[in-house]
Amino acid sequence: MTPRAAIQQIARMVRDDIRSGAMSPGAHSVGDMLAEQPEALLLIVDLAGAEGRKKRPDAMMHHAYSFMLGHTLEQLRQRSEAGNGHATMAIENVKTAIAQQMLIGKLMPTAAMALVSAFSRAGVEVGDDIRSAMDHAMIQTGAGPHNLPPPGVNKMLKDLVRACEGDPFLIHSQFAELTAAMPAGLQLSLLEGLVLADDSSLREAAIGWLLAEPAIATPLASMIEETATRGRVSATSVTNLMLIRNWVPEDRRRAIDAIIKAARAFGSVPEKRPAIQVRELLISERDGAGAQSLFASIKQGRKNALVSILVKQGHGVRDAWVAASLPRSEIEDMLDHIASEMTVNETTAEDAALLLSSALADGSASSPPPFGLVQAITLIGLLDVAPRAVSVHDLVASMLEDVGDAASNSKAVERAVRGSGRWLATNPQLESWFENGDDVAAAIRGKRKIDDRIAAIIETVLEPKRAFWASVIAWSAFAQRGDDDDLRWIEMALVAREMATQRSLPEIPLARFIAVQTAEAART
Repeated sequence: MTPRAAIQQIARMVRDDIRSGAMSPGAHSVGDMLAEQPEALLLIVDLAGAEGRKKRPDAMMHHAYSFMLGHTLEQLRQRSEAGNGHATMAIENVKTAIAQQMLIGKLMPTAAMALVSAFSRAGVEVGDDIRSAMDHAMIQTGAGPHNLPPPGVNKMLKDLVRACEGDPFLIHSQFAELTAAMPAGLQLSLLEGLVLADDSSLREAAIGWLLAEPAIATPLASMIEETATRGRVSATSVTNLMLIRNWVPEDRRRAIDAIIKAARAFGSVPEKRPAIQVRELLISERDGAGAQSLFASIKQGRKNALVSILVKQGHGVRDAWVAASLPRSEIEDMLDHIASEMTVNETTAEDAALLLSSALADGSASSPPPFGLVQAITLIGLLDVAPRAVSVHDLVASMLEDVGDAASNSKAVERAVRGSGRWLATNPQLESWFENGDDVAAAIRGKRKIDDRIAAIIETVLEPKRAFWASVIAWSAFAQRGDDDDLRWIEMALVAREMATQRSLPEIPLARFIAVQTAEAART
């Protein structure tokens, strides 16, 4: 079977799964498989274009190709963030292919938008080339910000509200996928429809774009302020705006403050919401890529929900979502599955707020948190979640504040350091603690002896990233300390502090352990 035929066969399997409403294990593993064959992404683009040029294209095949592309892009993004140049190149190549095929007319706008929605789901920026190509394609087909038929847009928004059951955060997510590749002018034209809509859920969804790039957020803020002077910004939106203002750069807060001031002049009262009960609040340890998650089982009135928040070191809050109106038994099954996949411990609202505040400070200005974070922290009941940098030394000091001297003195430090190389025996999470960027290949090139490879990895890979690994260790200790019956987190905190100092890495067995795993990963 040719690679092209194989991709088609996989797409048909995914299409059938989508139609049945239940994705098979094979569908969920597509991303892992295709990430090893990045050239397959170009075939997906080509096949999606061919489907779109048929007299009777199958819309579900477009969804299937989008699903496959999204899962693969997510895998490649994670590798790219770890310093893998091949993954970065694969992402850029598929962007170029989509843009080029749109420009020459081989990829119709409908098919292109299905593919581009995958970028939004995977957390990958679409880029100017695709937006320019989409702008060109829409001009060629007669679509644009000034000649979109209003009845069509109005129907689309009504259908969106119905499909999302009036959930502003779900509306935002779906609408963001739809408009990801559109030029800023067209996006703003469609967003104006949300801002001016009679349905309050659409207006509440619109404020999520105040977290977008300035080209969108700045003019949108002016639109929303104008409607606020007419009492069209709800008290719920004001509450959400007060959170969002703390997550954007200082120079963008004034515009949000102006909206809040105008809305408050009408003195609208928030709707009474059902009482919220947090049944379970869990935190994972930090993996070798710097990822760490919060999970919460929520009871809101008679409804149950599962909350998930993902932070990633150096990238801030990467994802936040709420699965609402689920049976409690299903949520418990999902949490059991999560616990089987990673180490999780109970945590407190205070600790969860500290983790998220640190993550918000850790993210770059070009990577704002998702709008779904507003919903997630509101349901969990977290207070004072605003960017606040937390150093490893401060974090460790706060954790050890109530620990007796015998558990944290110099003898305890040396005991913790000596035992750090054996942590894997009791903590499976450490299997993910290794490096896999291009710097690893450069470090071990030409070295046949394993000891030479390990020494080179410690010196040229881990030494420049010791601050990164100190933070991984410290936040893992932070997650572990919720277990009152296991005090091994103290040793982890002590080693994190040593990793953050100028102590020689070869003296820390954990550093050698990470280097060994890195060398083994490089061989596979």
